[in-house]
Amino acid sequence: MPLPTFLRHLLSTPSRVQEQVNPTTMSSTPTEEDWYWGRPVSGTEEDYFWRRLSDNWFQKDVIPSTYLEIHNACYEAYNANPLAFAIIETTTSFVLGKGVTVAASDPVVQQVLQDFWHDPDNHMETRVYALCTELALYGEQFIRFYVNKLNGRIKIRQVDPSIIDQIETEPEDIETPLRFHRRPIGPSVTLPGDLAVINAPQGQDTEGEWFKAGTEMVQFCINKVSNAKRGKSDLATLLPWLRRYKDWLTDRVRINKYKGAFLWDVRLQGADRKAIERKKMEYAYPPEPGSVIIHNEAETWSAVKPEINANAAAEDGRAIKLMIAVGAQLPEHYLSDGSNGNRATAAEMGLPTILKFQRRQLIMRAMLRVILDRVLLEAQRARRLLPQCDLHYDILFPEIDMSDRQMIASATQLLVSALGVACQQGWVSDETAMRLFFQFADEEIDIHEEQQRVQAQQQQKGKR
Repeated sequence: MPLPTFLRHLLSTPSRVQEQVNPTTMSSTPTEEDWYWGRPVSGTEEDYFWRRLSDNWFQKDVIPSTYLEIHNACYEAYNANPLAFAIIETTTSFVLGKGVTVAASDPVVQQVLQDFWHDPDNHMETRVYALCTELALYGEQFIRFYVNKLNGRIKIRQVDPSIIDQIETEPEDIETPLRFHRRPIGPSVTLPGDLAVINAPQGQDTEGEWFKAGTEMVQFCINKVSNAKRGKSDLATLLPWLRRYKDWLTDRVRINKYKGAFLWDVRLQGADRKAIERKKMEYAYPPEPGSVIIHNEAETWSAVKPEINANAAAEDGRAIKLMIAVGAQLPEHYLSDGSNGNRATAAEMGLPTILKFQRRQLIMRAMLRVILDRVLLEAQRARRLLPQCDLHYDILFPEIDMSDRQMIASATQLLVSALGVACQQGWVSDETAMRLFFQFADEEIDIHEEQQRVQAQQQQKGKR
């Protein structure tokens, strides 16, 4: 069977084949992230059109060893790289602010939720911050439920995603997990004296454990596509650039340290070896700063400094930081650099960031709702809640709003005055004026229903 025309054309130019499949293949020194997301197939160009038996290219998850490598690299960056730490903590601070409040309409339901929320084993007042931080850091969260069958009380624990090595889903629905597998816990290590002795007691966990999805454990993911099982850290895409920026700063520190270093060069006129050795013994200790050097015309002293010439490297560092900022969806002034913009620019640049934080609030709300729904379900099973109870509740997050209140109030006053004049002149109807007013306030309100409420309110005032 003859090859298709486009395939024959590609095979006739090997470099084009490799560039289209993996643009970094032809580079002499591929970077670390190229091995994460590229396709390292060895051999000739024909190998790119064949799939190895170990590949599942219809799935979008990286292989387990790569997942663990990225997981550990993100955790290391969070602990060792101040910029990575700031990116994660800034997200948590904006998303949760001063905390989350749960409010139910039924007092009994509210009491059940408060008992769970303030339980010392759960300490949800602070755990919500850990949930948000680790969700951004690891890209996913596994929550395990411990249920007291007698009273229906629930204790939750966060499970490190790195010890979950398998996720089994519905055969035809990858978005519906069935169970999660925890990798085997290795042998315990004890240290008697100065020797490390590895103990493998009888009954040691060598097979791991499966947890049923939904009842024993639940998973929450961010930064993943529909055909993937695992989430991705907010730092995963930034890792190479975080490393490069840290290396650049380290080099700058070294350069600035040695820019002020110098040594004395002493030249002796017509001296033989014995004279040079005698002077070396005499000047074994360099003179202290501020001391006076007295010598004759046979000696010449001069200070030698390193010519580094690295004074104009600020833009290089800013370029790397901008790459990190755009990947983190944070404006530059959020990353401790407010010298390259003014207030108006900062306000405009903050809008995509605010939308990102609001979207993360939706994810956190969905996570907490799954947990709290399970709390109410177990309370019903334990007869702590009656079947006819109103189980509706709200999860209240702090509002993320960076608008200038004073400016909005002044603009609203001017708008109301202008709309009032337009209605008096007959230029617009009352309904249109109301619609424009609510559009400016960014509120979705049914104009006709609002007009009916206004009429009903006026009638009640007339009767009084």
